[in-house]
Amino acid sequence: MKSLLVTGSSGFIAPHIIKQAIAKDFKVYGIDIKDPTLPVEGCTYIKDDIRNFDLEKINNLDYIIHLAFVTNIPFTINEPVSTSDDNIVMTADLLNKATTSKVKKFIFSSTASLYGNNPIPWKENMSSDPIEPYSWQKLSCEYLCQMWTKRYGTKTSIQRLFQVYGENQREDTALAKFISLRKTNKPITLTETSENSDCRTGRRDFIYVGDVASAFISNCLSSKTGLGEIINIASGTMTSMEEVAKVIGGEIKFIPKRNFEVESHQADLSNCYKYLDWRPKEDVLDWLKKFCDKELKNA
Repeated sequence: MKSLLVTGSSGFIAPHIIKQAIAKDFKVYGIDIKDPTLPVEGCTYIKDDIRNFDLEKINNLDYIIHLAFVTNIPFTINEPVSTSDDNIVMTADLLNKATTSKVKKFIFSSTASLYGNNPIPWKENMSSDPIEPYSWQKLSCEYLCQMWTKRYGTKTSIQRLFQVYGENQREDTALAKFISLRKTNKPITLTETSENSDCRTGRRDFIYVGDVASAFISNCLSSKTGLGEIINIASGTMTSMEEVAKVIGGEIKFIPKRNFEVESHQADLSNCYKYLDWRPKEDVLDWLKKFCDKELKNA
């Protein structure tokens, strides 16, 4: 039986990975400093800081999917030093433990936000352009993974996630905030783009969390990954935030653009299709309509 450790198991994405991995007969461990928000039957949960945990306690561990990270961009802007220590040092420590434990593959969850102001569609070989600490920290951890493979031989792979949505999403995500505002009959606030833009609000490449989870599982099983390659995980299509707000419904209020946001992002999926047996399936507006019909009906 294949074994998998998922860090950050109380977060948004982890329960979806754990559920799919168990369905594929993995032995799954989840570790987090918090209790799981959506516990999955069959998973062995460990309540601990991964930096304090002895990986040798898990015998013959095959894979690690590393999701644990301080993820709030405004918080990293306010606390660049402490969050860098938390995120980068933690990842280096876990890579070292993975090498000692002879883990078969270490998969790092990175972010599309480090593409910054590159022209779309974003390709993995573009120069990185992080415009806030969170993206820079993710980029630093990408370099860690690639160096670790070259120096220590531990197989690593990097998945750059675009705008993830779905059940159990964090309260600080745009969609969760929009739905919360709609429930309380408050206007949804949208940031406007620049005057010469062809779209009034930002456009995002949304990817469903269940699709993200299947991409991680596919990466574990792929014989083509493990050399520190970077893989975009996205739908490959753009949806404007105004379209999203209109599906949710209610009043819309426009506010000026924030300086840490880019106007549009869209993924090139060539690498994804090269390395993984995976395709995105869910459409964000279709999912959102079904989800809102249920959520707002019960509100």
